[in-house]
Amino acid sequence: MRGHRLTTLLAAFSIGSVLVSTPATAAPSTPPAQPGSAVAAGGADSGKESQNGPANSKDPKKDSGEERAPLTPEQVKAQVAEATALQAQLRKEDAALADAGRKLATLAARSNALMSRVGAARAAEAEAARKEAAELARLKQLTAEVTAAQQQLDAMAYDAYVNGPGLLREVAALVDLVGSGGEGADAAAKADYLARTRAADEAHYRKLATRQRTTAQRAAAARAAREKATAEAEKVQKAAAAAVAEQQTSVVALQKLTAERRDRLNELGVDGGLLAGVDLSALEKVTTTPLCTEENAAYPNGQWPGSALCGLQTAPGHMLRPSAARAFDALSEAYTKAHGTNLCITDSYRSLAAQIDVRRRKPTLAAKPGTSNHGLGLAVDLCGGIESFGTAQHLWMQQHAPLFGFFHPAWAQAGGSKPEPWHWEFAG
Repeated sequence: MRGHRLTTLLAAFSIGSVLVSTPATAAPSTPPAQPGSAVAAGGADSGKESQNGPANSKDPKKDSGEERAPLTPEQVKAQVAEATALQAQLRKEDAALADAGRKLATLAARSNALMSRVGAARAAEAEAARKEAAELARLKQLTAEVTAAQQQLDAMAYDAYVNGPGLLREVAALVDLVGSGGEGADAAAKADYLARTRAADEAHYRKLATRQRTTAQRAAAARAAREKATAEAEKVQKAAAAAVAEQQTSVVALQKLTAERRDRLNELGVDGGLLAGVDLSALEKVTTTPLCTEENAAYPNGQWPGSALCGLQTAPGHMLRPSAARAFDALSEAYTKAHGTNLCITDSYRSLAAQIDVRRRKPTLAAKPGTSNHGLGLAVDLCGGIESFGTAQHLWMQQHAPLFGFFHPAWAQAGGSKPEPWHWEFAG
């Protein structure tokens, strides 16, 4: 507990600097699974550390996949008030560390916001690609139908050539001359049917050709929209990468400052090694660790096969998309070196069947089946102190998660429309 004192102060300062100014943001219609912990039902003391560790000492797997309500305004206010009260204490004890913590908090918030934009841009890109594929499929079908109709017209033209161009006029004259009754009437009826069928074939061809041209135009527009979405996603991804690089530099600077002041921190009874700690070598594993599978096909929400997912090495029983799983394990390793325990997780990938079940049992809290980011293998719900805005664990995630590709959605932040400190998503 003693060794976490200044860490908590830095947490308070950074949280107070960033969370209280977070604008209200509407949450998507995809409320994810939430862990069952004391924070949901707690008041001002929710998420605090005690002699026994973080408030949520329950087995996280016991409530895995369950839904709980977002924090109430009163709970958020209490947590932020605790952080605000500790800001002054940090400034008083070490203004330089406070300034460094504030800078890191600002850069981390920027990285987090850009990561959120990356997620939205990639989702828009995927939707644009889906629409393009649908239009191309329709165009392919119409092209086949137009080809078949053209063949029918070619056959009619050949018939007219062989039997003379006046065939249809003769058929019409035959209908007028024969009148009604007898075998002549039957022949005339057949001839009339033939003439009308050929005319209908021509009209059908013209209609199909028109639809083909319209669909081709829509397909071209869909492709342009997809290319624009891809360009925007790449632009935001590049900006996020630059922000993360600057954030990483700030992390190194803060750790250097902490090392320089270690003697003073020891005089204060604080373990300086715990401040904003991250093993930067763990970042290499985000790109160097082999993926558990090279399968990269896209599947509908909640319908990803096990062959396209990877189990979390640091959280057995949980699965994410390959790149997200690799990044999570690297993040968890860095977290462990800073806090002594793996990242605590209560929910990760959620199948469509599980989404339907939760929706049935908790219709007011659960997302509409097939819409949650958990069903895409890109979201996690965390515990172990992270589920409270006012803890050093949550601060650590704010400061370092973007370095590993994870971000806290604006709608889930303290000033968002559905405060869920436990919910984090992967942007890549």
